[in-house]
Amino acid sequence: MKKLGEERGDDMNNATIPEKMLAWPLFGAGMENFGVNDQPCEIPVPAIGPEELLVRIDAIGLCFSDVKLIRAGEAHPRVISKDLKKDPVIPGHEAVMTVVKVGEKLTGKFDIGERFIIQADIYVNGRGFAYGYAINGGMEQYSVIDQRVLNGDEGCYLLPISDDMPAAVAALLEPWTCVQASYMIENRTAPLPGGRVFIAAGDGQVYGAGEALKQAAPSSVVGFGLSPAAVEQLNADLGVKMTLVDEIPSGVQFDDIFLCNLPTEFAEAAAKLGSRGAVTSFIGDYEGKTGMFDVGRIHYEGFFYQGAPGTVLSAAYGRNVRSRMKKGGICWLPGGAGAMGQMHTQLAVENPDGPSRILVTDMDSDRIANVEKLLAESIAERGIEFRAVNPSKLTPEEFDALLRDFAPQGFDDIVMLVPVVPVLSHAANYLAEDGLMNIFAGIPAGMEGVLSIDGIVNCGHRYIGSSGSRTEHLRHTLVLAETGELNPVTALAAIGGMKALKQGLEAVIGAKFPGKTVIFPNAPDMPLTPIREIAKLGPAIGGTLDCAGCYTMATEMELKRIYEQER
Repeated sequence: MKKLGEERGDDMNNATIPEKMLAWPLFGAGMENFGVNDQPCEIPVPAIGPEELLVRIDAIGLCFSDVKLIRAGEAHPRVISKDLKKDPVIPGHEAVMTVVKVGEKLTGKFDIGERFIIQADIYVNGRGFAYGYAINGGMEQYSVIDQRVLNGDEGCYLLPISDDMPAAVAALLEPWTCVQASYMIENRTAPLPGGRVFIAAGDGQVYGAGEALKQAAPSSVVGFGLSPAAVEQLNADLGVKMTLVDEIPSGVQFDDIFLCNLPTEFAEAAAKLGSRGAVTSFIGDYEGKTGMFDVGRIHYEGFFYQGAPGTVLSAAYGRNVRSRMKKGGICWLPGGAGAMGQMHTQLAVENPDGPSRILVTDMDSDRIANVEKLLAESIAERGIEFRAVNPSKLTPEEFDALLRDFAPQGFDDIVMLVPVVPVLSHAANYLAEDGLMNIFAGIPAGMEGVLSIDGIVNCGHRYIGSSGSRTEHLRHTLVLAETGELNPVTALAAIGGMKALKQGLEAVIGAKFPGKTVIFPNAPDMPLTPIREIAKLGPAIGGTLDCAGCYTMATEMELKRIYEQER
């Protein structure tokens, strides 16, 4: 495929850029404030400065995160506009783009016709400027790429893609990366060096710091409910005079929190004091105890709960600190046939070091049938036991019996793909010894669910989560796709044009398609179409699909011929 500059000549690129374009601005919280009268707006194509790029958006993937942004408006933590009515933002973070104009100071660094995907989690001096949230994103036909993107904390957040990768497939790499990154989480195995420590106790026992906490040499230690003997011992161990408080603090955060035989109501309050990436250790006798804990912050802020019996604070570190699925283990994926869920299921099935028994549950029988068909060959090749079930077809008692039968000793891995707290709390009851729950679904921070402290302390149960990804993760996924180790196109479920974008988001809300939807901004009139019906879009389309019926570059070129406006 030729680049834009090769097709039309670099000296003509200004003439081929229109004066107006279509875009979907967000003017406030709610779908009614997205666009105008359910249609995109016609706005001027933005001018660029000497250190900026103008890119054409070739494809934009739709994500439930876009829905969350639209519903929240200014209240979304990644939005920096204080008044979207006056200062709207254009969503869209799963973008594929082609450079159509280069600022004079970037000449020689970027070329007309270069194609990129973008790592949307952009940081400058530690401050977030997410593409599609703080910076106008890909739900527009043209977009400005400024120095925040080109020269952020991780360098350039644009990653080049080859000319033979279809834009619709490239648009799937960001969501695939979020899935991949969720198995690359690195929780701490020791207290944070020089960190802030909170120690609370509910009995009169003497607690020792242990070697790991001693070596961390915390900068400050705050204590609550500790006996005088425990305070004396910990001060001696740590060489830092502890600050004692008479109640659970508020308005402060700690890097490592130790809750020693603490009554549940105090433990629940103290566990909220963690900073991003905080580790909370339950130490002592918690047999039979449960508590209400912030499960949303596990996903969004990397909270990590661990525990150990006894009186040594360091004892909990290092047990069952993993993020990858257990090789040969038993895995359960609640919601594993949904748009993102099927990606997790595909990875679990295709990974040669993955589980040997996989249970997928989903409330949509059509999606279940789709994922079974999609993965049938890989399931047979690996010889794994695979079962997919719709829980709505069973009574609660029948469903619980099914879970016990499939995993008599519990599940080694549970990947939570349903953002529903009661479902999470129910699933947590089925973790095996050293079982791991990966909370991938974006449960809002502040949402609390019941977790077994007993399971955390005595059985090594662990809960992890992640939101988004880093540039290195996206680069890793790109390599997997380019080398054929990952086949991302299997997640593509529907396509459409710019005028169908809002309809596409409504389909995401209603889980209409068993996979991802990709929009072509510069094909305004392409109807929203499931991939299984894509041949209806043109008489030659069917012949462009591969032997498995999947979308190809030839498919994309024919769609462009039919639907893209002449420039």
